[in-house]
Amino acid sequence: MAALLTRLGFPDLSEDLWESAIRLDAPAPWIGLGQAQVAAGFLSEAAKSFEQAVQMGDAGARLHQAEALAAGGDYDRAIGACESYLANHPGDLRALGMKADFLARSGFKEEAARVLLAAADSHPEAPFLRSTAGTSFLKAGRPEVALDAFGLPVPADEGGIEGAINHGAALLVLGRTREAIGLFQKALEADPDRAEALNNLGVVQLQMGQPELAASNLALAAQVLGSPRIRLNLAKVPKTAPRPRAKKPASRKKQKP
Repeated sequence: MAALLTRLGFPDLSEDLWESAIRLDAPAPWIGLGQAQVAAGFLSEAAKSFEQAVQMGDAGARLHQAEALAAGGDYDRAIGACESYLANHPGDLRALGMKADFLARSGFKEEAARVLLAAADSHPEAPFLRSTAGTSFLKAGRPEVALDAFGLPVPADEGGIEGAINHGAALLVLGRTREAIGLFQKALEADPDRAEALNNLGVVQLQMGQPELAASNLALAAQVLGSPRIRLNLAKVPKTAPRPRAKKPASRKKQKP
């Protein structure tokens, strides 16, 4: 009943019920109380409740505690809680992902990327982790490390379209233009209306002196997304380059009476 009250939006009532069960010699009521306190916004109290559950033998409560600390903006202690859990569960994917997230939020983007790369090494059965790590290194301004993290190009449907696009972006920054174009085109084969891939391909074509192709792809990207960055790239195309017309919505066929 207490857990249900938390989900229904009555954390105060849930708190009272969990507190009534705390006399039981088990960590579960402390976890439930902590979750109700998080829902009610009492984050420091929640962290203490989760700590009590840890002391009573529930190691997983350490990750609940990390989430409560991070929700309150205390990323240093949240990262410490993740590290405490990882000391006995070094390959735990949830804990690694949380630690990387908290590091990134606190401004340590490269360190976050290295945690994700360690997760990828520990879980080769999850190829998306390498693309996630590579993307994180790219955002941290380390394209050369990102390229190593991405590894060999994988099909867009396996590594994720976003991962393929970011892999191509890393190649582009490092001057490997032809390889970058190949990845953008593979991403578009998987999703022809992917604005980011259309934009990146258009930017490359503009740099290579292909304004007509660039205008076509950038105009399509602007139709799909229309972000200021894409419109700015489109504005750089020479005005003499022909622009494609906007796509018309498919007309419905009239049914025979």
